[in-house]
Amino acid sequence: MAKTIPVAVRERIVRAFDRGDTREEIAELFDVGVASVTRFLTRRRETGSLNPSLRPGRTPILDENADAHIREWIKEKSDLTLKELKERLETLGYFVGLNAISERLKRLMLSRKKRLCAPASGIGPKFRPNGPRGRKP
Repeated sequence: MAKTIPVAVRERIVRAFDRGDTREEIAELFDVGVASVTRFLTRRRETGSLNPSLRPGRTPILDENADAHIREWIKEKSDLTLKELKERLETLGYFVGLNAISERLKRLMLSRKKRLCAPASGIGPKFRPNGPRGRKP
């Protein structure tokens, strides 16, 4: 995605046009496209402003308040499952899917460390009583 051209540069572009420079000359001088110059001039004419429009997209459901709660819950109990986090967030009025919670944890750079609920059983390839494939020899 292209970077937004700062308002100060947009103002200089419009001033250059007001001085009498052509759109092509302005575009070359400021290293922008002719279409961008035209858009800036149109925006000024229609709105009187050169401020960029807002980026499209939906605002995230989970906000800083939710982030604070998530950090607190993970600090208290680091092995919460996504489902448990979802249930806790729903009590606060945040209704999001498991994937959204997982992505938010990544953005917050929080990992969900799982601890073992029970000790290892000791059953594995070495400990099979009937041979490597579970069959009697």
